[in-house]
Amino acid sequence: MQFTDSPSNYQDHEYSSDDFDADWVPNPHGKFQQNQAPPSTGLISIIKSGSLDSLLTNPWLVSIFIATVISILIASIAAIILGQRSTELTPEQETQQALLQKSQNLEASDTNFREYVTRNDYSSGMVSNPGLLQAAVLEASARYRNRIVASQNNLQNQAYNQHEEVINYGSEIEALKRINLGASGKEAELRYIDPSTDLWVTIPLDSAELAASGLVKLNIISNSRRETTQRFDLITIVQNTRKALTEIKNTRVEALRVKGLAPVALQLEKTDWFGNTTNPQGAEISDYQQDKPEPKPRKPQQSNFPPKPTKEENNEQ
Repeated sequence: MQFTDSPSNYQDHEYSSDDFDADWVPNPHGKFQQNQAPPSTGLISIIKSGSLDSLLTNPWLVSIFIATVISILIASIAAIILGQRSTELTPEQETQQALLQKSQNLEASDTNFREYVTRNDYSSGMVSNPGLLQAAVLEASARYRNRIVASQNNLQNQAYNQHEEVINYGSEIEALKRINLGASGKEAELRYIDPSTDLWVTIPLDSAELAASGLVKLNIISNSRRETTQRFDLITIVQNTRKALTEIKNTRVEALRVKGLAPVALQLEKTDWFGNTTNPQGAEISDYQQDKPEPKPRKPQQSNFPPKPTKEENNEQ
């Protein structure tokens, strides 16, 4: 387009509508707007118009909405069915799952029992939360200390008028002998009178058990040096031990049944912790009364049994 010096066709700075076609309209910011899109029709025009009635009555939109709802329902039902199928287990899977659960329960019971046996309260004064072994060791250390005092005041005893640390040192030497014998592969024997038969029973001790007994003896001697002497009832200790073992026994019986070893489980149920055969209910409550004393060994009826150690022999030990 060329510009001439002819008088301007513009009046009052306004463009004449005759100079431009309908598709080319000046923009107020100095730019030019391209061809505009044709007016919207159909669903778009209805949405722009903001007429809700038109949206609800539009057959095309209603059909899409209904199809979407049906698709969601079908997908939900399919997910529920697949979830139900995934939770259904075969008999073999149910057995394996039950076996795994019982095995985990048994392992947890065994772990809890080991913690109960070996738990130690390291308080410098009176202990309040000892395990079974620590309670027995503390009771043994109190008795050991009493024996030392008695031997120091006994004219017939080799430890008469000796310092307690000299006596302790001799006891530690004897305890270390047990550990050394166990380390060299030597075995020992535990002998006692069975109260149910009045007969002597001999139980072999493996070399490792012999070494363990020496370590327990050293623990007893060490605890005898505590400033405070604490006593524990051995009957209560053994009753608590039986209760803890019974919990493990019940869990083990369940695990054996799941493994298909019902006869073994029944045999455990019918035998109590005294070795007596009884019904399962009686085996669970045998001699748990706090006021019932433990059975004491009776003298053997046969004369060929070796005599029990005398008090003097015990003091020497």
